[in-house]
Amino acid sequence: MDILLMSLFSLFSMLVPPALIITVIVLIFRFMGRYEKRADARLELERQAAAHQQQQFDVLVERLERIEEKIEVRP
Repeated sequence: MDILLMSLFSLFSMLVPPALIITVIVLIFRFMGRYEKRADARLELERQAAAHQQQQFDVLVERLERIEEKIEVRP
């Protein structure tokens, strides 16, 4: 019985460290994947915001050009 327990403990002590290392590595990769997805989502939101700001800027430039044309037409 003692030999069986000793062999089980020995087997357990040999398997636990690699299992913990593998678990930590898997958790790190999952965290990195989630972080990457969040970063991609933030980048896409910033791109959309930049595109929207560019559209607003274009509209303002268009209005300014029309105002300048009206001012030039006046005597």
